[in-house]
Amino acid sequence: MKCTEVNRLLNPYIDGELDLQNVLAVEAHLQECPRCNAAIAGIQTMRTAISRACEPAKAPLRLREAVQAQFAGTAAPRQATSLSLGVCLAAAPGIAALLIVGWLALAQPWNAQSNAGTAQGTRIVYHLAGGNHVKANLRTLKNHLDAEPNLQVVVVAHSDGINFLLQGAKDTEGQPYIGALRELRARGVEFRVCTNTLTRQQIDTRAVVPEAVLVPSGIAEISRLQKREGYTYLRL
Repeated sequence: MKCTEVNRLLNPYIDGELDLQNVLAVEAHLQECPRCNAAIAGIQTMRTAISRACEPAKAPLRLREAVQAQFAGTAAPRQATSLSLGVCLAAAPGIAALLIVGWLALAQPWNAQSNAGTAQGTRIVYHLAGGNHVKANLRTLKNHLDAEPNLQVVVVAHSDGINFLLQGAKDTEGQPYIGALRELRARGVEFRVCTNTLTRQQIDTRAVVPEAVLVPSGIAEISRLQKREGYTYLRL
C-alpha cells in the first residue's frame, strides 16, 4: 500500500471504521514509513487539542434556555415568536444547530476577539530550538512561574530543542530531565514537540515522553498560538 492510499485511510483507521484487511495493510505500512507515522501523530494531536479546547467551554445560560424552549415548542425567554407549536417542533433541530454553531463561533477559546482581552500578558509560548542550555532554560521557566503563578505556558520545541523531551534524556550532569518535566507539567506547563523534526531526524514518535504532545510543525504551532490564542512569544 502506498502513502497516498494510507493517508486517505488514516482518519477511518483512527476511528475504527476499516475492515480487517485494510487495518492490517495500514499497520504494515506504518511499521515501515516514518512520514505516515508523523501524519497519524499529527491527526491525533490535532484531535486532542480540539478536545482540550472545547472541554472547558460551556454554553451561556441564555443559549441553553433558548434551545430548551425551542425543543419544548415554546417561545424562548425574552424573545417573541409567532410560530405555531407544530412549526417550532419541526424546526427545532435546525434552530438548535444554528444556535450551537453561533455559540461555537463566539465562545470558543480559539476566537481571537474573545481572547484579546483576557489572554494578553497571561499566556506565554516559549520557543526552544537548541539543546545546549536546557537545564538553565527550565530553571528560567520555573522562576517565571514562581514570579507569576497564574501564567499559562506552552513550550514548543523543534530542531535540537526536542532532545530533552525524548525518553531517557539526561542533562550534562547525568541527571534525567523527567523529574523537572513532571514538576512543570504539574504546574500546568505544556510541552509540544515538532513532528517535522522527528521525521527529519528519523526519530520514532514513541520516543517522545508522555509529558509532551506532538504538533505537525513547531513554527506553525508558535504562529497559531500567537495569532489565534493571544500568546506572547519568548525565546529560550
